[in-house]
Amino acid sequence: MGLVTVGELKPTFTGKRGFRLNSSIRHGSEWPISDVSSDLTVQVGSSSFCLHKFPLVSRSGKIRKLLTDSKTSSICLPSVPGGAEAFELAAKFCYGINIEINLLNVAKLRCASHYLEMTEEFSEENLAIKTEHFFKETILPSISNSILVLHHCEALVPVSEDLNLVNRLVIAIANNACKEQLASGLLKLDYTFSGANIEPETPLDWWGKSLAVLNLDFFQRVVSAVKSKGLRQDVISKILISYTNKSLQGLIIRDPKLDKERVIDLESKKKQRMIVETVVRLLPTQGRRSSVPMAFLSSLLKMGIATSSGSCRSELERRIGLQLDQAILEDVLIPTNLNGNNNTMYDTDSILRIFSIFLNLDEEDDDEEQDQQHHHSQKLSQEACSHAAQNERLPVQMAVQVLYFEQIRLRNAMSSSIGSTQFLFSGNCHQFPQRAGSGAGNFTL
Repeated sequence: MGLVTVGELKPTFTGKRGFRLNSSIRHGSEWPISDVSSDLTVQVGSSSFCLHKFPLVSRSGKIRKLLTDSKTSSICLPSVPGGAEAFELAAKFCYGINIEINLLNVAKLRCASHYLEMTEEFSEENLAIKTEHFFKETILPSISNSILVLHHCEALVPVSEDLNLVNRLVIAIANNACKEQLASGLLKLDYTFSGANIEPETPLDWWGKSLAVLNLDFFQRVVSAVKSKGLRQDVISKILISYTNKSLQGLIIRDPKLDKERVIDLESKKKQRMIVETVVRLLPTQGRRSSVPMAFLSSLLKMGIATSSGSCRSELERRIGLQLDQAILEDVLIPTNLNGNNNTMYDTDSILRIFSIFLNLDEEDDDEEQDQQHHHSQKLSQEACSHAAQNERLPVQMAVQVLYFEQIRLRNAMSSSIGSTQFLFSGNCHQFPQRAGSGAGNFTL
């Protein structure tokens, strides 16, 4: 774990460094008690800190402004980011006591230093610049560190947003993920050419699953960022699957009436709906051969039947329909129970819509294939046409098209030369003999 100890500061308060915490509120303070009585009480939430004015005003612009009246002996700081814990560390810093900046506290210390105005304007090498340096040098270059600190930023909104910490972390994760993808690809090439049997780790193996600790909003922002940077679709699919499994654990609600004894929390239903709809929006671009497994799409639809919007269900039905050839029976049996009885029923309307999408897709493919055959038939030479027409293995439709275009070509040839060869046909060119059984005489395109 990255950390830095801030201990080079000298005491700025005459006498023994002191900090006394109200033990009735927060017990067991390790701070040495000063020989000089405290002249300031700071209230942070439910905690009271008995401190001295001089060390605090020498580092904190906010406290300096609150103590413009020398008679003030008590102040309240109700909105310190990170609460009493962050303020305690910041106060220790003001007293010159060693504090450890690490992955777990850098976000709240950075936000607290902003709130308390602990900048270079009031003191050199202040807490704001110390935490910013650690943030740049230790957090941003590492994907795993960035994800962990981003998770801690969730409790520090809106200050973490105002300081641009969240956006910087999201961008850093996206950039580093794509660098790892490139490095992983080069490593796989090395393994391929070296003949090694051991597969190198993929980016997902060591950081993708850790995204599951993020709340839905931050997770969505990270996935959108890595998609825009070009992260592979199969990696994105695995990240979405991992996040869905982790975030919906113990929260699966398909239909409240399927389990009468279970009490459905409205907040849980809302959370499930938001997760399913967000994951569906983040799914990679759909094609006939998608990187998203059919079983995952089916599971999302089954969860979405009870809670999600119509547009979300329609999108899932469309995706399932596009790759229905990969499905098994369980994938298309969508349980529902509108009557509230104990017999499991299935959403036949959803099944019909899925099959309709799949059948329409097949028709489009057939039309495209016919167009290609139509185009290729026109390009065949006369010798090839004759061979194709007599080939029993050729599909009937293709054979008919070949014969049709052969007839067209011959008629055009006759029309172009009729002036010089009219005596050969004796006026009977319209009775060009048809090949027996060809069907060309009565075929209409």
